[in-house]
Amino acid sequence: MKETPKYQVVADHIRQLIMEQQYTENQRLPQELVLAKTYNVSRITVRNALNLLVNEGLIFRIQGSGTYVKDNHPDATPTYKASLDLFDFEQVSAVLLNFAVDKPESSIVKRLKMSPYDFAYEIEREIRKDDQIIAIQHLYMPAKIIQGIQMAVLKASIYQFLQADLGLELGSAVRTISSRIADETLVKKMRLTEKEALITVEQRSFLKNGQIFEYVSTDIRSTQFTLHDTIDLT
Repeated sequence: MKETPKYQVVADHIRQLIMEQQYTENQRLPQELVLAKTYNVSRITVRNALNLLVNEGLIFRIQGSGTYVKDNHPDATPTYKASLDLFDFEQVSAVLLNFAVDKPESSIVKRLKMSPYDFAYEIEREIRKDDQIIAIQHLYMPAKIIQGIQMAVLKASIYQFLQADLGLELGSAVRTISSRIADETLVKKMRLTEKEALITVEQRSFLKNGQIFEYVSTDIRSTQFTLHDTIDLT
């Protein structure tokens, strides 16, 4: 009987650890040299094993940072959609409020798995329907991944630009949904007559290779909210 390749044995064991949640979502895996010593194999064997798991969509690499367990749990059943957009831009419009390239605050750095020295696009925009503001959206994208974005693009779906103009292969997104009462800042920005309940949708979006390329936080008037779930375009 043909012996199973060593890289396959290593990949099978790491995969099992991920399935058993011994390596949890967003956790960085040990360095290649550490894994090589653990499994008593060469570094090349470890690299081949990790490449296999990257291709399976279980882990992803960030240059200069390491290898991480992907957010989407392997057992999760995704809801397939044609777009990562939260809104249908044939029904709504976007008005740009702020556009900047800067070093983001630490919470955004952590969410995007960036270096604290890296720059990111910081975008704020209104989402309107029938001239009424229904949401305020904040978007953050690493500048070294999303290059050459134009302000005109931000008035509609960004993802069409990323695919058609930048040639990026979009893969999946994970959404977290919560609720809160609008604070005074949002009451003013959304031109509300009083404080009201808002739905907050946080989304982290990934390329097909597992690299996170976006964090978005959207505050939506609860009367305008439609539920969407985890998305996978692959």
